Amino acid sequence: MSNKSHIALRIQNVIFSVLFVVIIGLMAWLGKTYHKGFDATQTQRNSLSQTTQQLLKRIDKPISLTAYVPDDAVVHTNLRQLIDKYKKYNDNIKLEIINPDLDPARAKQDGIEYSGQLLVKLGENSEKVNSVDEQTMLDVLQRLSRTEPRLVVFVEGHNERTPYSDKSTGMSDLAKVLEQKGFLLQPHNILRTQSLPQNASFVVLAAPQKEFLEGEVKIIAEYLKQGGNLLWLHEPGSLHGLDNIEQQLGLEMNEGTLLDANTALQEMLGIQHPAAIAIIDYGPSALTTKLAAHTLFPFATPIQRDESIKSRDPENGPKVGGWQYQPLLTTLPTSWMESGYIQGNVKFDDDADKPGPLDIAMALTRDVDLSDEASPSETVDDEEEAKQAMQNKQIKEQRVLVVGDSDFMLNSYIGQGSNLELASNIFNWLSVDDDLLSIKAKVAPGTTLNLSTAGRIGLAMLWLGLPLLLLLIGTLRWHKRRKR
Repeated sequence: MSNKSHIALRIQNVIFSVLFVVIIGLMAWLGKTYHKGFDATQTQRNSLSQTTQQLLKRIDKPISLTAYVPDDAVVHTNLRQLIDKYKKYNDNIKLEIINPDLDPARAKQDGIEYSGQLLVKLGENSEKVNSVDEQTMLDVLQRLSRTEPRLVVFVEGHNERTPYSDKSTGMSDLAKVLEQKGFLLQPHNILRTQSLPQNASFVVLAAPQKEFLEGEVKIIAEYLKQGGNLLWLHEPGSLHGLDNIEQQLGLEMNEGTLLDANTALQEMLGIQHPAAIAIIDYGPSALTTKLAAHTLFPFATPIQRDESIKSRDPENGPKVGGWQYQPLLTTLPTSWMESGYIQGNVKFDDDADKPGPLDIAMALTRDVDLSDEASPSETVDDEEEAKQAMQNKQIKEQRVLVVGDSDFMLNSYIGQGSNLELASNIFNWLSVDDDLLSIKAKVAPGTTLNLSTAGRIGLAMLWLGLPLLLLLIGTLRWHKRRKR
């Protein structure tokens, strides 16, 4: 090769080395600046749920997380990796790690009681938590992000279910969960105030057992007329003076009790009484689409639209006052409504009983105009003014849910199947917090291996025998090569 060729070759090598270093540097910069990953697990358990993602994207205030943990490199690394999942959907999250033993004054100022707690700040609001799992973080972000209090009024004075009773017939277990999600439950006697709170997210009629006075019914009816949301839990039997509310909603409340003859399903779920109705199939409603397990409703009654209204208006169907109806929680075909007393071995009676499937709950929605102005067609002649008046209307979606059972929310049944999840969804839905419906914990499928005694012995022999077999094969090959 000539000198000119050697020089050209050296220049090429230098250029290659420079380009190689530049490419490596660019790759390092790209890897540090941009992050792209995917979750290959079957249940996406290493990713945040859609509910949490939507909440994080919706929050426009800075989120400050202060973790009070010891100086442990592994703990710090795991914590940062966990918080990075949240930063992926909201880059306005800052994490600060403090050793409470080295800065006790800061820990005392933030109300930290022991090592391992996390202080979450959202704008001017703050709260400390003991865990960083997704459900806990979702709950605290829900509470801190709500600009208005979620006041839920439980009407009392008629022997209703009480939210703070710790007896088996109370709702204290549900109340604790709801308070963690930012709800304020308030018992309210209409006779004392002759009104219902105007700032309530919704009102609860929790299975009253005594008659309402005519004046109380008028107050509830006026509350509905003005667009208030309502949860009505009704047990089999009398309406106790709420007949006008039934007519106002265009519903037909039954007095019979639901029974189910599916003994095979009852044995699988451990149900001891035919009046404990299990719901295993759910419709497209946002209240039930995410429910993974069955829900249990003891001593329930069907809820249906008033068929007499449907017969009078066949074109529009059973529509009263602009209500739209959506049946929820449909029983199995093996169920029926027993019209008589439940004694001994009850059977379906073609003449007196109503066959299934039947609906246990009914969701009602309608648009309500909250503006004080009258309709433009009545008071405004100018077309432009009419358009402006229409734009100034305050339209609210009113929501009512009527359930033919209250037992599924009680302390004795709230832990059954997805009862707690359904109850949480109901409270969020009536508070118009559709994007804050509860999420299911993600678990890895097939994480347990159940083997018989013979299987365990076989696995142990394989665990010990495979290394011995490899050792024997290696020894034989070594001995064979040595002979050569």
